Amino acid sequence: MKIRSRVWLAAATLLASTTAIGATTDQASAGPIAGARPGDGSAVVYIAAGGAPGLTNAYRYNSSGGDIEAGQIDATHYWISFRNLGGGTYVNAQLTNWNASYGPAVDPVCTIDKTKDTGIDVTVWFRCVPYPGDSLETATMFINVTNRTHPDRAGVVAPGFVALTTADAAAAMSTPLNQYRSSGFGAATVARTGVGTYTVTIPNGTFGWNEGTVFTTALSVSPAVDPAYTRYCNPQSWSPSGTSMRVFVRCYHGGGLLSDARFSLRYTTHNHMGGTQPGGAQWVHTPNSAGYVAAGYGWNSAGGTNFVATEMVPGELGISRVTFNGGTHAPARIGSLMVVAYGGNHRCSLEFPGSGSEGYTFATVRCYQPLGGAAVPTGKYSVSLAQM
Repeated sequence: MKIRSRVWLAAATLLASTTAIGATTDQASAGPIAGARPGDGSAVVYIAAGGAPGLTNAYRYNSSGGDIEAGQIDATHYWISFRNLGGGTYVNAQLTNWNASYGPAVDPVCTIDKTKDTGIDVTVWFRCVPYPGDSLETATMFINVTNRTHPDRAGVVAPGFVALTTADAAAAMSTPLNQYRSSGFGAATVARTGVGTYTVTIPNGTFGWNEGTVFTTALSVSPAVDPAYTRYCNPQSWSPSGTSMRVFVRCYHGGGLLSDARFSLRYTTHNHMGGTQPGGAQWVHTPNSAGYVAAGYGWNSAGGTNFVATEMVPGELGISRVTFNGGTHAPARIGSLMVVAYGGNHRCSLEFPGSGSEGYTFATVRCYQPLGGAAVPTGKYSVSLAQM
């Protein structure tokens, strides 16, 4: 069950500014467009009555200054294009549900169909399957892409940012062609160690035991494999192994059972966009805590602490908040957020983001069972906020 008693005021304003398909509203942060160039893009897609997608003005970002457009293919398939963002050597897309109080009772399962960089534009095709008995109406999600370089400081060997998209869910071993690392050398490989179970190895990528966060998004499967198309993928852990970094990922179908799937992954020592924009990132290991200062596996743009605490909401469980302390709020910038469950087969989504008068920012997250949406108070997750 989701929060019905707490509505973030800004969310109402956000929805009031939802634009129609293919809107040409100028980017608030965009400068003159001088041809396509790789970069970052982020947007909030909102499914309106009748199934048509809209874009929220308050959360539209395209570093090229180009427009962002969205459209509908059929009842569950959609696309979003970031104009003039093309020309990269790779493209990585991520998707996270925004489980707002006005949305469906249980989040839809959303997957990425494919991405394409034409050299001019970057387009992401995606699919959302509603929970049985629900509709997609009012479902909301963040979609973000990056295809730019993310250079580390001189002399760094272990990359501060790795992005890859797997191509074959059934292959025992593969080397994805669509991948990028910010420094060092060696292509990442993916090993399938069991049904829905994968190990990503990043050679010459070792960081300390308490560094970095990982984000994943499942790619859609063929209807010949699963007529419902439902998949989601959760990082299980990440740790150094010799000179390599290993990331363990498990993928599930909508009912929570292990199932093969391709996935998109990012490993980052900063935020989910691989940058140092105001905000922060954090792996949360005890979301039902009365409160603790995270000791690692996170980042804070102001150099402050990240504080984790459960949210005491009457009649609700499985809700916690991560606060990025210090001057992490940048009111003139556009927010992009990412949430992914960690370990187990539970799911997690963004409830709402916000900021305090002292300049800190926060993100509230809800974790729940894949069937029925019952709360998982101990559900671990990673969350990231980047203000672009």
